[in-house]
Amino acid sequence: MPLNELIPIINKLQEAFAPLGIAPIDLPQIAVVGSQSSGKSSVLEALVGYDFLPRGTGICTRRPLILQLLNEDVEQDWAEFAHSSKKLYSFDEVKRTIESETAKVAGTGKSVSSEPIILRVHSRNVVDLTLVDLPGLTKVPVGDQPQDIAEVIHKMVMEVIERPNCIILAVSAANQDIANSDGLQLARLVDPNGERTVGVLTKLDIMDAGTDARDVLEGRTYPLRHGYIGVVNRSQRDIDQGKSMMASMASEKKFFETHPAYSRVAHEQGSGFLSKRLNSLLEGHIRQVLPDISKKAKAMLREASEELTKYGDGGAQTSREQRAHVVSAIQGFCEDYKEAVLGVSRNLDDSRLYGSGCIREIFTSVFPDEVRQIDAKSELTDDDIHIVRRNAVGVKADLFVPNAAFETLVKRLIQKLEDPAATCVRLVSEQIKQVIQDVMRTCKEIGRYEHLKERVWQECMKLLGDKQREAAEFVQNIINMEVAYLNTDNPEFDTFRSGVYRLMAAHQGMAAAGGASEGSAGDRAAQPKPEAPAPDVTREGMVDAWVREKWKAHFVRIGTDRQLSLYVNKSDLTPIRSNALEECTVRQDAALGKTCLEISLMKRGWLSNGQETIRLRFASAEDAAAWSKSFQAASAAAREDEEERPESPRSSAAPGGGRGRAREQQAIRGARPHL
Repeated sequence: MPLNELIPIINKLQEAFAPLGIAPIDLPQIAVVGSQSSGKSSVLEALVGYDFLPRGTGICTRRPLILQLLNEDVEQDWAEFAHSSKKLYSFDEVKRTIESETAKVAGTGKSVSSEPIILRVHSRNVVDLTLVDLPGLTKVPVGDQPQDIAEVIHKMVMEVIERPNCIILAVSAANQDIANSDGLQLARLVDPNGERTVGVLTKLDIMDAGTDARDVLEGRTYPLRHGYIGVVNRSQRDIDQGKSMMASMASEKKFFETHPAYSRVAHEQGSGFLSKRLNSLLEGHIRQVLPDISKKAKAMLREASEELTKYGDGGAQTSREQRAHVVSAIQGFCEDYKEAVLGVSRNLDDSRLYGSGCIREIFTSVFPDEVRQIDAKSELTDDDIHIVRRNAVGVKADLFVPNAAFETLVKRLIQKLEDPAATCVRLVSEQIKQVIQDVMRTCKEIGRYEHLKERVWQECMKLLGDKQREAAEFVQNIINMEVAYLNTDNPEFDTFRSGVYRLMAAHQGMAAAGGASEGSAGDRAAQPKPEAPAPDVTREGMVDAWVREKWKAHFVRIGTDRQLSLYVNKSDLTPIRSNALEECTVRQDAALGKTCLEISLMKRGWLSNGQETIRLRFASAEDAAAWSKSFQAASAAAREDEEERPESPRSSAAPGGGRGRAREQQAIRGARPHL
């Protein structure tokens, strides 16, 4: 390939990639970097030979300008912009176009934009060259510039010059210390060894008398591989007086040839030498990296062709063909969604939980954590349990703990599951929505058609909303079913049965104690837990008691304190029922056989008293007879003790009166602290 065709080929690729912002292939290019006062605009105008760049105070280059110089045999030099096919023969019009295009994107103030302007100049007085003029580096915002203007420009410049195939043209003013050059400082960040940096020194003609930049030009101060080139541009006075570019270049040549410090290197200085040097560097660099660029371009072309083949040739004319094409695109979307949910998608982000993995995390971790945060102790206080138990009893006195009280309390706790369950449904729905969004963004089949994409999104959201409501209703129904029926016959409940009995029996004792005492519930709960006494026992053992239409094993004890106590387990400290024996009568239940006894107890309430019957079943008739004798003997002894003790006025007035009532209150007070 001829060398004069290399740069035009790169130019075409550059124009093709321009709408993408950052080209997918690292193309060789020359980026012009410098501060606002370094004179880089004058350097570019000297390379073109025309005054075509906006000038003024402050920042002038507010959009990157891709300047493509094409050496062609034309009668009259002309220029054109990539966004327009109009040929411009007046470079004043070129300047106005740059200003107007900049204002369209970056506004009329001093803001900047990274969207480039592409300008092609056709002339026989230029060499084939491509330059990227970047906004001048600044440190302090002026006028209506945003406060972060310095960071914005710095980032914009770095995105261009950090690419390995970019040649950096660092423009610095010679009348300032080279160590303070913004362009060289920035170039050093990405090219610390100066392998791809070319230095340009401007304003050599206005240095202080007796000083020169020879040490810098010869690379003794800050060496660069491609060295430094000095130029002398037109001053503002020359521009105002209309000095031509040809006259300026003649003055520049005379300056270097006659200056005592630069005359020895005059043939390597000036704008003319700079353009030839840049052309040689760019062509050599292109020739070096062109095989790699060709390989990447062919790979991209192959991928694009495969993608276009997927989309079809666009020749679907009939309604049947169009319908088949739409169905195919939707099927592609469904396949991508299925892969994302199953965790086998090629676009899966492995840096975070995603899709089905996140949904599983919600089920196994998030939801259980929400349930564990429900504190049953704080939800049900002693007063709550006490009030519910008394409401379940109503106006009647209770012998055993009513089931209604237990069910009311448990149902209240089960209903606390509604919020965690609703949160679980919502989180799963949000994760599914995120998966749909990601698939919608990456699916190539459906991404081609915006209207179809929007319609599929609407249908997915409608379906997801319907299913979310159905799932929420289903979960609520499960909770309602659990609330509707409490299965206390479940074998797992036997583990907690004795604890439930003890808890409710303790609150049963609290109710009785509360009626006889003026202390508040809080005062009773604050009382210290006494050590349970070990009463003398005349007879005790495990028997079957008829409870809720079935026989269940209980522990019965007849104490020397003349009390009949009924426990769930032998190890329990608190009985579920305790009565004075003087109030009990025992008889053998002939209907159930000789192994059963029927015990009549006085059931006391706050408003009335009544009789209640307990049926006990023993292992044999002999055991039943022995227990009957023990009951009768202890009951007779208790009545004798009661008759010998005089009644106090307070005990006579109390329902049931006597020592038996005092013993019942003592038993209740003993049961209360075990809650």
